[in-house]
Amino acid sequence: MNEFEKLLEESLEELKEIKKGEVRQCKVVKVDERNVYVDIGYKVEGIVPREELPEAKEGDEFKAIVVRVPRGGQPILSYRRYIQERLIHFLRSAYEKGRFVRGTVKAKTEEGYIVDISGISAIMPTSEAGRRLKEGARVIVKIIEFQNTKEGLRIKVSQREYIQKQEARKKERLLKRIKVGDVVEGKVIKIDPEKGITLLIGGVLRAFLPKEELSWGRDKNPYNYAEVDEKLKVKVKRIAKEGEFIFVSLREMKENPWNKIKESIKKGDTVSGKVVEVSEKGIVLEIQEGVEGFVPKEEVSYDGSTNYKKGMEVKARVLEFEPEKRRLILSIKRALPKPWEEYIKEHPQGSKVIGKVERIEGAKAVIDLGKGVKGVIHRSDLSWVKPGRVEDVLKEGEEREFMVLGLEGRWVKLGIKQLTPNPWEEVKKNYQVGQKVKLKVKSSHGFGVFLEFPEGVDGLLPLSEIPKGTQLKEGDEVEVRIVEISPQEG
Repeated sequence: MNEFEKLLEESLEELKEIKKGEVRQCKVVKVDERNVYVDIGYKVEGIVPREELPEAKEGDEFKAIVVRVPRGGQPILSYRRYIQERLIHFLRSAYEKGRFVRGTVKAKTEEGYIVDISGISAIMPTSEAGRRLKEGARVIVKIIEFQNTKEGLRIKVSQREYIQKQEARKKERLLKRIKVGDVVEGKVIKIDPEKGITLLIGGVLRAFLPKEELSWGRDKNPYNYAEVDEKLKVKVKRIAKEGEFIFVSLREMKENPWNKIKESIKKGDTVSGKVVEVSEKGIVLEIQEGVEGFVPKEEVSYDGSTNYKKGMEVKARVLEFEPEKRRLILSIKRALPKPWEEYIKEHPQGSKVIGKVERIEGAKAVIDLGKGVKGVIHRSDLSWVKPGRVEDVLKEGEEREFMVLGLEGRWVKLGIKQLTPNPWEEVKKNYQVGQKVKLKVKSSHGFGVFLEFPEGVDGLLPLSEIPKGTQLKEGDEVEVRIVEISPQEG
């Protein structure tokens, strides 16, 4: 037997000692594009697929499991399988001993959630999960089912027991700290219009706020004081013997404020307040702690907008004040400058402005001038020539130029004909009754024809002034005598 055969025989003998499923200590000796070659304590090096250790470099040490021992070849090992089997062992032990493990929510399914535990997927039914779980959320769970069969690994986990233990500990610590008279903050979880409000203190301790403890005022409707998920500060009034919940009060956080304020404000005063509620009916302002005034929707703004949010500071005028009835009616708009008066200061009579036709109402049109200011233009101010209908001159939605003529109540009075010289002034200068003129026919009607003057106004030739048998059509030129001039009637 030559030297080569002897070495080969020794290598084969050593390979017999390497068994599938064994865990071996590995040290990287070489890396190429496909494999990581490792020293496993024998003359023959082991191979780990490069995809399992993409960052491996010479000298790195780790453990791997033997997955295949080819006859006459190098043993194949798997780092990934070694890690997975160790993890499976760990999870089995956690299941048997009832320990909690950490995981990450990987996806939501119809049945519940897929939880990733260091690369192994577990099922968490919806009934065993906490609320509002999202993908990527970290969770601490308990393994409630563990099966490792030929078909694969099946693990079912629960978050419920961990949550219950945490809540119980937190509630116990909270009850030790709280005493009657303390002020606590809770989240509203239920509103019963007949009984009151239920809050959750610290996320674990229930507190009940009876409707009688809502306010010093007559309003006992819980919906006027809080909304579900809103945070509310209350005073502890009583702690139930069993320690499962506490009774709280909102009104005992303050003394009756109406007794103080009745001497400081009166009807017609302007007061400052904070927006505490916005509804379809209007806005509630808190004038001072415990004193709220109501602004009806029609008293919020001049343009009908209600662009106010909770927490905003605003001024309002007192319209009605009955402290003995805890009744305060306010107006925000009456505490503001009148927008049409401010507008006329910036755009005095004779100014040219741009407006948008909002709507046409019979013989007038309403024009939107912006910032809650409305203008009005009457048919008589549309044209120096008497127009038939407003719709013949203006179209809803169009923007155009107008001239400011002054104020008409809360409206800015506008005109269009005033943008051009009055042609009737020229007519009065150039013509007189009895004068003969040659004019073109503009249009023909059952009552006569309209003739066009070069100054831009129309003259009416009544049917009674047209000789029988005479046919006049648009564009014809005809000589006529002026019998009446009435500029004021157009």
